[in-house]
Amino acid sequence: MPACGPVDARLLIVGLAPGLHGANRTGVPFTGDASGDWLFAALEQFQLTSQCRITNAVKCLPPANLPNKTELRRCSAYLQEEILRHQQNPGPVLVVLGGVAHKAVLRAMGHTAGDFPFYHGASTELGGMKIFASYHCSRYNTQTGRLTRDMFNGVFGEVSTVINQWQICHHPD
Repeated sequence: MPACGPVDARLLIVGLAPGLHGANRTGVPFTGDASGDWLFAALEQFQLTSQCRITNAVKCLPPANLPNKTELRRCSAYLQEEILRHQQNPGPVLVVLGGVAHKAVLRAMGHTAGDFPFYHGASTELGGMKIFASYHCSRYNTQTGRLTRDMFNGVFGEVSTVINQWQICHHPD
């Protein structure tokens, strides 16, 4: 599954893998399912829709919706290429959705989970990028209350602030 959005986007979002009834069916990450509804609502609320590119740690639908180490290794080169390209953009910001995607991003960047531990709302700077972590907006996480809209929007509110501050500092009128 290819990434979607402009390659020069300020924001790169990395999810886990195509969803069975969403992206696997539509061919576009985070479209056609509840996860996408949450993600696109947050992007619209914070006016980030035109500034983002979306990809996944794994390019194809994994069995039981959880990729194994072999699948993650096979797709790592694609993710690494996407991240390297994103690092060349001005003021790059990256959001990882979920612990598995978080680990995959760190591995693709030559880091370990110890370099940037995963927890919802975590943020750091690595490789010239500001990186934010959120629980994945999967139906499981949202229906069990592990992730609420306020929590999710909190992360994207911070992302929006970082992007807007960078734009003010680098594009004064």
